[in-house]
Amino acid sequence: MTQLKLAFVAAAIALLSALGAQAAPPEHITIDDCVAKKSAVEFPHAAHFELTECSTCHHTQENLTRDSTETVKPCSECHNEPEKKSTPSCSQSSLKKNQFHINCVDCHKAEKAGPTKCNDCHPKE
Repeated sequence: MTQLKLAFVAAAIALLSALGAQAAPPEHITIDDCVAKKSAVEFPHAAHFELTECSTCHHTQENLTRDSTETVKPCSECHNEPEKKSTPSCSQSSLKKNQFHINCVDCHKAEKAGPTKCNDCHPKE
């Protein structure tokens, strides 16, 4: 009977540990899954945690937080080959049509901080 109780307690601890263990969001993200003309972008993900809500960029996942266990959808899932004409394509180099350019550059210009020019994010290879 004691072994059964011990096994039950061990299983409960393992289950609670698994539920409590959450993968922390990545510190940096390499944005390279888009059909692009420029080099990949090294995005300092952690540097933006305190500056804005997750849904600013992850706009299809409005309840996403740093502590969420929800799987984050890659931008390319919708933006590589958009099904709707109204969905910005990440292959567009235009500052008005590429969703990264819209989110990132517009915010950085408004805040008067951070990169706003092509080579600031896309270093020449």
